[in-house]
Amino acid sequence: MGDDDTGADPPSGRGAWSRRAYLVATTGSATGLAGLSGCVGGNGDGADGTETIRESETPERGTAEEGADEEEADEEEHEELPEGVTREAFERGPVPEAYRTALSLGGEARNPADLFRKSEVGFAEFEEARENSAHRPGTCCANCADYIPDKNGDEYGACAEVEGYIDREDWCTVYEDLPEPSVPEGMAAEDLPTAEVPEPYRTASSQGGEERDPDDLLTQADANVMESVEAIADGVAMPGQSCGNCAEFIPDRNGDTWGACARVEGYIAVEDWCAVWEHVSEEL
Repeated sequence: MGDDDTGADPPSGRGAWSRRAYLVATTGSATGLAGLSGCVGGNGDGADGTETIRESETPERGTAEEGADEEEADEEEHEELPEGVTREAFERGPVPEAYRTALSLGGEARNPADLFRKSEVGFAEFEEARENSAHRPGTCCANCADYIPDKNGDEYGACAEVEGYIDREDWCTVYEDLPEPSVPEGMAAEDLPTAEVPEPYRTASSQGGEERDPDDLLTQADANVMESVEAIADGVAMPGQSCGNCAEFIPDRNGDTWGACARVEGYIAVEDWCAVWEHVSEEL
């Protein structure tokens, strides 16, 4: 990584039109959601409106009462760490073996000997990150090309550029958009939401273990499929939710960078999101 890889400047925005923008524009973003009420709910990541106390949120030392509150908050923080992981290891690594040299969502191999420290890249939780001038609405680690999603059920992932454990809701200045997959040869962009997926996906098992039934799928319009960045920015999705860490997602199996879904028809991209989102950790 050279000096230009620190990502100090915000990445350029996407084009005004995309496959999912087309879908939302032609179907209406709320189509079919009434029948899906309850699909997105509390799952321990704040989707039920609860909040967890993190390091950046602990109160400053002041009165004895405030000090006691801080000590209690510190204990809660340490309870949130993966079992057996120290605070130092959480911030600096090493990460579990499954992540050490794993491929990120964008296909980059992680090199443990060539990583930024979190302090070098403006690493922050989602709420704090929104105060950074380089942050763009809706962006977070879950929809970053450098992110390596949860592989062991502890709800944390890793990064191909930054050391330590990474929460899908976090963000830093080396954030990189996932590339928009190319439309497969012989197809048009408007065909993708309803197209029959290639054979390797038709009855495949999702990353949460659910088998896809081609005769029992929701339409993308009914599931409200859209880009996760847009969904988070609009408040439709919670920070950190994307198809890449959904239990229903079937990752790329034929090298075209598209995936599929065990619940929804058509081609699905890693950076997408829909109303049946369910975190993969719940199924690991």
